[in-house]
Amino acid sequence: MYLFKKRTEFIAAHYEFVFINERICMKVTMDIELKDEPGQLILALDPISRSKANLISVFHYHKSNAVSKSGNGKVQVRLVLDAKSLIIDKIKEELEALGVRVLRIGTEKYRETMTFLMIGHVVNTDIRDTVTRIDGTGIAEVIDLSLSMPDIKEPTSAAFTINAVGKKELKTTVGLLKEIAKEKELLLILPVEIE
Repeated sequence: MYLFKKRTEFIAAHYEFVFINERICMKVTMDIELKDEPGQLILALDPISRSKANLISVFHYHKSNAVSKSGNGKVQVRLVLDAKSLIIDKIKEELEALGVRVLRIGTEKYRETMTFLMIGHVVNTDIRDTVTRIDGTGIAEVIDLSLSMPDIKEPTSAAFTINAVGKKELKTTVGLLKEIAKEKELLLILPVEIE
């Protein structure tokens, strides 16, 4: 088996594939429906554990959320995991064999998140252009924006939260942000670990 010293990354449509040891890994969000009984979550996590998938997070919608708890004694759970593509279908089959209903399976393109600030005449220098240029890269997108405008003639501040495909792409996006800030004469404040 030929092992790559450097991993090669491809992005196609909304799927992120990372070739590692000739097998494909991806970040997967899986929404499942469980019986509202003790021990059901542990039961559902067993096939994931046995398949050696990396469980990233579990969000359990319980009784406080009327939308996710139908009157039929069921609750929804969102699982996020890193798994080899070959075992995702196997996990789904094992969950369904246990009586766990799989509501949705989807891969996520973006893995890295960063919040940064821009200070200056952010609105007057076309904030829409800034967002469009970030989103237009195809490797990052603005997912949240908060703006503070003390007075129309005063400098404004904007907090942007972006998601990027990976660390390398986040670094590329930071380069773009520095160009935009210089071009528009804005102060760019990045997280300490990024600078």
